[in-house]
Amino acid sequence: MVLGGGAIGCELSQAAARFGVDVTIVEYAARLVALEEPEAGELLGEVFAREGVAVRAGVGAQRVEHSGSGVVVTPSDGSVGRGERLLVAAGRLVDLAALGADTIRVEVGARSVTVDDRLRVVGADGPVDGVFAIGDCAGQGAFTHVAVHHARVVVDSLRTAGAPLASNPVTALPRVTFTDPEVGAVGLTAAQARASGLAVSVPIASAATRGWIHGPGHDGFLSVVECDGVLVGATSAGPTGGEVLGALSVAVQARVPVGELRRMMWAYPTMHRGIDYVLSLLDDAEVVPAG
Repeated sequence: MVLGGGAIGCELSQAAARFGVDVTIVEYAARLVALEEPEAGELLGEVFAREGVAVRAGVGAQRVEHSGSGVVVTPSDGSVGRGERLLVAAGRLVDLAALGADTIRVEVGARSVTVDDRLRVVGADGPVDGVFAIGDCAGQGAFTHVAVHHARVVVDSLRTAGAPLASNPVTALPRVTFTDPEVGAVGLTAAQARASGLAVSVPIASAATRGWIHGPGHDGFLSVVECDGVLVGATSAGPTGGEVLGALSVAVQARVPVGELRRMMWAYPTMHRGIDYVLSLLDDAEVVPAG
């Protein structure tokens, strides 16, 4: 039994299933990897169904019991799930009290600390000189690469005694769910963009020549979130979704004009050539208003 169908829950569930374990995921949200585009959750749901991973989406766990024979999970719909082991992958909270955040007048009940563009902790009286926050406690993504990037920002800030050479906040946050297929994403999802007041176009491509050549295990899609001629987000799901994400991350971070991307020559037949195809769909894509 796995509580949580986010990135970690999905990764470990599929790994366990491929070792021969019967796995059931209980996920409170309506779909897997709920923080990503809906198509990503739908894709993994279809793959998991083929591989025998049971997914109970849209229900939370009301009760968990343990006995000598295993665990019993009672979801919110009143059904019962049983297993030998329980994996809790329902997310983590930052313990600001344990960090002593109250000593610099930071609210210990917050989900994370507030930081400025140099990653200095911002307390009740403004930025606190000499106190920086990196990694999970800064609230910008619980990923190894976020902590490494933050370290670069702090080191640059200390060495230059001014504006850091590295950029923060990160406007093009990349993340990859290492399932098979991988789900790579960068920047804003379509829903996040609209909630931020942006009118966006969101074409989705489900076919690429290299995908057909790849054969079994080639499930995937590419989507981009375009606003005012630049990409503000993108998703790359497929056998090498995390690798294809590299080009999309550069486009989002550097605000490369879509027109320039359309003029590029993309090597054939590669997975990343699918970017060229999905960009061509922008010509007929419907603009979805903000809100």
